[in-house]
Amino acid sequence: MTSPPAVLEMRGIRKSFPGVVALDGVDLTLYPGEVHVLLGENGAGKSTLMKILSGAYRKDAGEIRFHDRPVEINTPRDALALGIRVIYQELNLVPHLSVAENIFLGEAPTSLPGVIDWRSLYARASKLLGDLGLAIEPRTPLDRLSLAHRQMVEIAKALKPSATGRDEAAVLVMDEPTSALTSREVDQLFALIGRLLSRGVAIVYITHRLDEVYRIGQRVTVLRDGRHIATTMLADVDVGELVRLMANRDIREHFPRQRVAPGAELLRVEGLGRAGVLRDINLSLRAGEIVGIAGLLGAGRSELARVLAGADRADTGRMLIDGKAVSFRSPAGAIRSRIGLLPEDRKADGLVAGLTVARNIALPHARQLARLGFLSSRSEVALAEPIVKDLRVKATATQAVRLLSGGNQQKVVLGKWLAGDARIFIFDEPTRGVDVGTKVEIYNLMNRLTAAGAGIIMISSELPELLGMSDRVLVMHRGAIKAEFDADAASQERVLSAALGLD
Repeated sequence: MTSPPAVLEMRGIRKSFPGVVALDGVDLTLYPGEVHVLLGENGAGKSTLMKILSGAYRKDAGEIRFHDRPVEINTPRDALALGIRVIYQELNLVPHLSVAENIFLGEAPTSLPGVIDWRSLYARASKLLGDLGLAIEPRTPLDRLSLAHRQMVEIAKALKPSATGRDEAAVLVMDEPTSALTSREVDQLFALIGRLLSRGVAIVYITHRLDEVYRIGQRVTVLRDGRHIATTMLADVDVGELVRLMANRDIREHFPRQRVAPGAELLRVEGLGRAGVLRDINLSLRAGEIVGIAGLLGAGRSELARVLAGADRADTGRMLIDGKAVSFRSPAGAIRSRIGLLPEDRKADGLVAGLTVARNIALPHARQLARLGFLSSRSEVALAEPIVKDLRVKATATQAVRLLSGGNQQKVVLGKWLAGDARIFIFDEPTRGVDVGTKVEIYNLMNRLTAAGAGIIMISSELPELLGMSDRVLVMHRGAIKAEFDADAASQERVLSAALGLD
């Protein structure tokens, strides 16, 4: 069966940043009514290619054709006029506004200049939601919706009629749309995608979850190091081949834990509590050990990480480091106690996006690096460059962090603590939104840290990851530790049962 005419073609796209070739002659062709999966390790060029498509970046060379005619996409307005819409991993919504206000933010209908026509606003939002098959009340405040329904609102916002009068998107880019959704919410999202396909929308789907690739996609394009590696029907390639195309190597061991004999106790927590979120937490961490923490969303895992790292204060209980009681008034106290936190939301809590890689790595160590109260860029770069090289960050030390891919940003957060003398690491969802190859790099780094005598507390929603990398697994339920399993005794069934409060 012959394919319909292409909606969009990107040919020989090139893009460079100082010191880095982000895209080197990349091709991408999209057809109506298909999900085209875009795969590649972090730093492969996926985000840069989509930013060129959306008008956020200008290409250095190459051609873009829309319905077989050449077009220039120099601004986001150009992309919107063509019907190209992008839904980024971080939702761009205002929680305290209603669903309708979010959908038509900045474009609300008015009855008089500066006066919103609320009846028209709600009617238009209701029609759009109904056309998409979404049973969401337009007047509902966004902060009352689940994450999945907020994702649906973001899609409705992207598909609303544009200022040019286009009725719907011709091309919809979805960047890691399921990274924080439950399996039921994923089903709802995929049902909506099915409805969009029936209307002829071409969807670019970016994900690191390979199980989703075969469930939702028809064709796949693989990028590696800024180059186009392959485009093929998914029916003609298996998971192993996709991994080899992305990483240019076989990854036989997804969780390469190298266990060492545990040493002295680094951290002990006794009766730790925080009103409304944590209850009577008791745990210990020894040198050379990875302690995994499992639990459902809302179980208190990230709240525990924040207390341990000094971001929040406990109401009850105590912490001991190397046998000595400590109390943190701020993260600075935890840093002085050699604790490093890789937060769940790296962009909001782990990085300053407008600063360079070197400045981000140097921030926790500014007091030690400063001379006469002044922190020079030369000292920052001298500190950061070995870390950037060691972690294989695909950027220069002087590049702005906001220009990096998600996986490389994660490496920069890790680099902050490797540049110091942290011995206790708290990793909260360390591989979320990270590709297969970078995951293995992070796992190998964890092995290096524990071999050198560090201890790691790892919070993860991926049970195979927890079971594969942890020496012990603690399971949280409603703010308390419900169960503890040694690595040999842990199983997905036992951990999930405890997380649900069934044991």
